[in-house]
Amino acid sequence: MPSAYIRSLYRSLADEAAADQPAKPNLRQRFIAWHASLPELTRHRPFAMAELEQALGVRGKYLSPILLSLGWQRRRKWSSRGQYHRYWLPPEVNAWS
Repeated sequence: MPSAYIRSLYRSLADEAAADQPAKPNLRQRFIAWHASLPELTRHRPFAMAELEQALGVRGKYLSPILLSLGWQRRRKWSSRGQYHRYWLPPEVNAWS
């Protein structure tokens, strides 16, 4: 068993290694950065949840609260066949139906 001095050295090494690593941005920050990185024409359009999930590598149930808090709107496009397509609108897109 290592001495208390050796254990304290290991602990301080682990603390230094943890301090050197940059903090991983949370999902909200990652989403904002991803959306801001898109070209302007691509940014101002409807998005399918599957597209957002694929871009961020996270399931939609974790993205939905973030989208709502950022002012995004959930919409549905109904068809005569009874099926509908769900999509999300960014806050700057106002006139979509």
